[in-house]
This record gives sequence, structure tokens and C-alpha cells, in this order.
Amino acid sequence: GMHPAVRHVAVIARPDARWGERPVLIVESAGEDPRTLVGLLRGKVADFWIPGEVAEIAAMPLAASGKIDKQRLRADYAEGLIEGVRVAR
Repeated sequence: GMHPAVRHVAVIARPDARWGERPVLIVESAGEDPRTLVGLLRGKVADFWIPGEVAEIAAMPLAASGKIDKQRLRADYAEGLIEGVRVAR
């Protein structure tokens, strides 16, 4: 059951000095604070995989296949076009 305020969600990895990489939650949101979504993951995934950062975007980029274009998300994140918000773990 997905949260009603969320249309699409994706997780990308960002480089991290300590861990090598860390997950970033990307949310196509309908106006709810995306940080609340991280709380929904607690107890469902290992603490290590709870994203330390959440980014909200207006529209999820889709590949020709209709699936979420994660390469584009990673590129946009790397270029600073997608800005993450730190989440307390």
C-alpha cells in the first residue's frame, strides 16, 4: 500500500565518503512533507538502507519503457538540479 500523497518514488545512490554510497529517496509528491515517508520505511528495511536524504520533485522522469529513468535522476542529482533534504535517522 503506497502513501496517498505519493505518485512515484525512487531510490538512487549518492557517493559517500564514509559508506561508499548512501541511498537518497526521490519522491514525486502531491504536497506532503517527504520526510514523513522515511518514517514509513522504519521497521520495513534495514536501518542502513533508510535514506539519510529525501528529495522532492514535481515530475518523475520516465524512460521510453515507461519506467522511472534512474540515470536521469542520478545525473540531475549530481548536477544539483535535484536538492535533497537531510533526514534525522
